[in-house]
Amino acid sequence: MLFDQMYADRAKLMKTSEIREFFKLTEQPDVMSFAGGFPSAEFFPMGKIAEVMHELINEEGKSALQYGPTEGNLELRAYLAKKMTSEGIPSVVENLLITNGSQQGMDLLAKVFVNPGDLVVVEEPGYVGGLGAIHNYQGDRVAIPLDAEGIRTDLLAVKLRKMQMEGRTPKFAYLVPNFQNPTGISMSLERRKKMLALAQEYNFIIIEDNPYGEIRYEGEPVQSIKSMDTEGRVIYLGSFSKTFIPGIRVGWIVAEETLIQKIACAKQATDLCSNSLGQRMACRFAASGYIEQHVSSLISLYKAKRDLMLSCFEQYFPQGVTWTRPEGGFFVWVTLPEGMSAREVLLKAVERKVAYVDGAGFFVNNNGKNTARFAFSEASEEKITRGMKILGELMHQEMAVFKARSA
Repeated sequence: MLFDQMYADRAKLMKTSEIREFFKLTEQPDVMSFAGGFPSAEFFPMGKIAEVMHELINEEGKSALQYGPTEGNLELRAYLAKKMTSEGIPSVVENLLITNGSQQGMDLLAKVFVNPGDLVVVEEPGYVGGLGAIHNYQGDRVAIPLDAEGIRTDLLAVKLRKMQMEGRTPKFAYLVPNFQNPTGISMSLERRKKMLALAQEYNFIIIEDNPYGEIRYEGEPVQSIKSMDTEGRVIYLGSFSKTFIPGIRVGWIVAEETLIQKIACAKQATDLCSNSLGQRMACRFAASGYIEQHVSSLISLYKAKRDLMLSCFEQYFPQGVTWTRPEGGFFVWVTLPEGMSAREVLLKAVERKVAYVDGAGFFVNNNGKNTARFAFSEASEEKITRGMKILGELMHQEMAVFKARSA
């Protein structure tokens, strides 16, 4: 059977993530990997999970194993509405829809909003899951560079004026304002306010994806864009994947009630409902206050890993290599000298049983060949120390070769 001639036009555009494919090489047991932005499995509260699951099955087993409402478990939505309200985003259950992680939320929003050829503003470098969802629905991604304060709203303003002159306006902007994947950069309050002002002026939506915001190691929290929204044009995505456990696949969307109803229609035709057992499990942990306690413990544990990785960069990496210093989240973004290939170094690193992700896959316009993402969340401290030392030695060698070629 030849399927190529039968694919829908959008399916012909779909391609596997370079990053996900590369994980197949890096997730071998003997590889010291800084590639996957995964929570550390060593921090999963296994004993507590077993205890709560036993209680859940005994007390709610039949309901927990049955289909649930498309919008999600009512008790969980009520908890999340209260949580969002406490964070400056006034919410009721009608504003909440549970998703299979925030990635499904992004896919559903692209499905609901994006027609082929529609313009969508994205960060560059940007999160591959968001970029992929937009691409899969044939959106035209308008990539705006980042600096130390987040997306360059000055450059975006120029781009928006140009698009307006051409009779075009973006449908939405997709942003990860807190400890962004892949750079670890956080958007300043001034940029958040400017972003909202531009959305109001040019009449587009903002999708604010916040999977890492609670994992802050230092500095003061910055007000969310959604909390400043008075028009309902900001849609908020949240998730338990980084703050609790990813395997239950519980995320949520906060939006105006009419939009939640439309997204629910799209979800009905996608999966009927999210994981009922996972939702009830998350609800029990959340209602007891355990998730807040767990996040507090995670912060000190992940901070130690971040500090160790930054220290290793200082100790082992050559001059000419720079990196971000994230105040939270899972990632450090590394930049090699212009013209030096992070992919070439990576291929040699894998031979030495060390891996990271080269940055090209996070760019829309074939840029970023001299960049890389390092995740410190999953690797043990012993592997961070050992792997970074090996990489440092390799980086020194490759830097010498690069300088000789450039001379």
